Amino acid sequence: MTAEAVGAGIVERELNDPTLRYGVLDPACFKEDGGPSLAERINKVLIQARLRPFHAADNSRVPQRGSMGGWDQLRARLAGQNGLPMIYCFSTCGAIIRTLPALQHDPAAPEDVNTESEDHAPDEARYACMSRPFVRVPVARTRSVPDVGYAAYRSPAPGDWKLY
Repeated sequence: MTAEAVGAGIVERELNDPTLRYGVLDPACFKEDGGPSLAERINKVLIQARLRPFHAADNSRVPQRGSMGGWDQLRARLAGQNGLPMIYCFSTCGAIIRTLPALQHDPAAPEDVNTESEDHAPDEARYACMSRPFVRVPVARTRSVPDVGYAAYRSPAPGDWKLY
């Protein structure tokens, strides 16, 4: 199919139910090789139909410089919070139901998956998770030390630096 045909198919499916607020595509779709990119051609059709265009997905696979990577985001969503998952797969999501549990870790990069396996559907889920990162709500902590007030703690005396 051409990019325009893909865009027309999206319009056909979304036009009567324009609840789609945003969508992401693999960043490779935005690459320009001497002409308009695939994403630009799809988005042109969507914009003409007054639908929202796609944005480039964050395809970070593993954590970099302290950020949470896509696979970690997906695992966090599956684990959920307070006993509830933060992502659901319906019975119509056959490809992800079949391929996600079968993914293997990359022996050279344990935080990543082996890309030699079929990972297209899990990649889509990873893109979706990275487009709206999930951050757990912190659990209220209780003090393990009784609060007896500031007066109970003495100020260090000169020379007491070794105590701290």
